[in-house]
Amino acid sequence: MDRRSFIKRGGLMGAASFLFPAFSQKAVSRQKNGEYPDICIVNGENIFDNTKLLVDTLGGTGRFVSGGQKVGLLINSEFENRGAYVSPDMTLSVAKMCFDAGASEVRCLQFVSPEYWRRSKYAEDLSGMIEKIVINDYNQSHAEFDPDHFSRVDVSGKALKEAEVVDDFFSCDVYINISIAKHHGSTIYTGTMKNTMGINTRENCVSFHTDGPTRNDADFLAQCIADLNTLRKPDICLVDVSEVLVTNGPSGPGDVINPGKVVAGTDMVAVDSLCTTLINHEYGDILSVVKGHETGLGDMDFKKMKIEELHA
Repeated sequence: MDRRSFIKRGGLMGAASFLFPAFSQKAVSRQKNGEYPDICIVNGENIFDNTKLLVDTLGGTGRFVSGGQKVGLLINSEFENRGAYVSPDMTLSVAKMCFDAGASEVRCLQFVSPEYWRRSKYAEDLSGMIEKIVINDYNQSHAEFDPDHFSRVDVSGKALKEAEVVDDFFSCDVYINISIAKHHGSTIYTGTMKNTMGINTRENCVSFHTDGPTRNDADFLAQCIADLNTLRKPDICLVDVSEVLVTNGPSGPGDVINPGKVVAGTDMVAVDSLCTTLINHEYGDILSVVKGHETGLGDMDFKKMKIEELHA
């Protein structure tokens, strides 16, 4: 499979800005009646405030988090180059909303370095809150199976039959997936579904690349990603599309574009499908999106859904 054939050069970025209706007073009225959009997009520079606006437009934090609940955040945070990691402003905004909603615990489902939080201009003001976020003292992205932290679980997938999943993934009451829409050398696109590989041990993730008909078999890898996501769907997924890597992913350095958007929704396939179009792809060319749709995780035809686009 020639990955260059997936990269669509042309007017997609320009067209993407006109795919969605502008936010309006009618949208506000629908929200008051309990009718929320399926996906929200917010344009603007203040990622912290715009993330809250995303969630408010989808019904508010209370739609997803209740008092006393434990919240698990899966954050694509481990890289250092521009456009390769979720803005910490987005993550801190989500964490604050969860605490404000009365969450008894906010826990990262994958190791997050202290340096990640320091990249945010809000780190000092929110230092007390950051100290309350539970960070695992192990890094499963570099770990082998450890029965103290992981469970081997059966997966009734087409390609994936077993996974080594961090226990916190199942013990949290609310699961929030926070990803970035960027390039990946094996899957072309990284988003919500690909981010879910972060709940696994490194050894398990490597098997997605090695256990297919050939090494890095694109079809097998995409199906493993879809199969893994059948274990649990996010209660809400948020995607950083503000500053994103479009070559040499997932770690970079590489070419970076600045769509200046944040996106959120409850259908992981639809959210990923939409976000691919915001970084110069066609969703039908991204196998993880196609496999997610075929597996029944969601609907990749996002254009038929209720979408609100706001300009902050």
